[in-house]
Amino acid sequence: MDVKEESVVVSLPTGAIRGKASRGVFAFRGVPYGERARPGDRLSEVVPPAAWAGERDATALGAVFPQTPSRLASVMGNGIDRNPQSEDAFLLNVWAPQDAARRPVFMFLHGGGFLSGGGTAAWYDGERLARESGMVVVTVNYRLGALGHFTDASDARGANRAVLDLIRALEWVQENISVFGGDPANVTVGGQSAGAYYAWLLGVSPASRGLLHRNAMFSLPALPPLSPEDGYRTSLALLEAAGAQDIGALSVKEILAAQSQLMRSRARFGEVSVGFRPVAEDGLVPDCLFDLPRAARQAHVSASLLGFTADESTAFMAAAPDVLEASAPQVMAWFEARFGANAMQHYAAFAAARPAHTPYTQLVDASGYGLFGAAAREIACAFASTAKPVYPYRFSVQSRVPNLMSPHCLELPFLFGNRGDWLDAPMIASIPDETFENVGAAFRLAISSFVTKGKPATLPGAAWQPFDVAEPGIANVEDAGIFWKPWHPLLAT
Repeated sequence: MDVKEESVVVSLPTGAIRGKASRGVFAFRGVPYGERARPGDRLSEVVPPAAWAGERDATALGAVFPQTPSRLASVMGNGIDRNPQSEDAFLLNVWAPQDAARRPVFMFLHGGGFLSGGGTAAWYDGERLARESGMVVVTVNYRLGALGHFTDASDARGANRAVLDLIRALEWVQENISVFGGDPANVTVGGQSAGAYYAWLLGVSPASRGLLHRNAMFSLPALPPLSPEDGYRTSLALLEAAGAQDIGALSVKEILAAQSQLMRSRARFGEVSVGFRPVAEDGLVPDCLFDLPRAARQAHVSASLLGFTADESTAFMAAAPDVLEASAPQVMAWFEARFGANAMQHYAAFAAARPAHTPYTQLVDASGYGLFGAAAREIACAFASTAKPVYPYRFSVQSRVPNLMSPHCLELPFLFGNRGDWLDAPMIASIPDETFENVGAAFRLAISSFVTKGKPATLPGAAWQPFDVAEPGIANVEDAGIFWKPWHPLLAT
């Protein structure tokens, strides 16, 4: 590395990049990890990037892949609007301590329901995380929605471009991260929401064996891969919504409009609508991804960390009047549709766990349990049977916003410790600075210790243990710190 004043230049096999130096951390933004093999084909596979001449500027916010505003903007804010959009946003960011040498690598995958977000967004600024932990932090973009998962065939071919993007990014890490002081033999892939899904998938897929060594899942949604037939039908539905027969003939604006129309058509009361996502494909996306005993046996990571927020579904429901104002009969009908003959048992269990419950909180608790909490418990049990340690957590810090409580995404500002990049995010606006700093320090310590040593460390007086089927417990992240508590068998609480 060549350091001059506040800039730093690194030479990669593809060319030189110029980043910034800040308080002992080198930052490189918008670094290409790939490009389309066929530039004029939006369904093209990704290949390594071509070399460039001279120094490439790596100091500005990089582009993100095309997307419409996030449905969680009312919770997270609109910070990503600062990023330009491009179909060629095969970019990643790197933060490395100035004296890094063979440091553990944390590669973070953003969420966004497979439809939005970007690793180059300021939300995921890794400077503080790298400085405090000594890790090399990488954040990465991957193709979204139809551009990432559209298929024009009834088999899986071409439907998993987003997955292949991430494998290419992991290959880039293997090829280049030592230049930044990272250890390619000690890579943890972490992700939140859709990013957690990909982190889970990459830990099981044979195509990524050897490219990562641990994974960390923040709010992993329990969504089996689409079958090839369902992936094809979803793609046909997009074309029908666009009034077209060929996705190549559509503009990006037309694709995004049709995608939004498709999502609205699939929206259901009390449910989180999901359109495009990975499709089962031999050798790449295992169809057993949520056949958890099989997935645990097939997984090639040495340890996993996974958890969820206490009130995941409020992020999707607090701004929906029909859900917020739902009546008891409406919610009971939802329970009957979801749980069948066990509806009353589940309704009573959730009510008992929250004495001041309302129809709204019943729906929040049950839907969050179904999409996030239950899978975390089942994964922990499955991995325990294979002697692979799993470290579970529940993030229960409260937003202080009425009806929002502890929503999906709330742990992200605490993980990165960059409150200034979340200034328009209602979910943290009312959290006191002292709470933000204290909880963030404890959470970052735990996560960075997992990345570094394979086991979360905690501050004195707290505990974070691997899951034990005989005595199931969970690390509860609270305003006052992290505390080990019993994990009830039914509830996400």
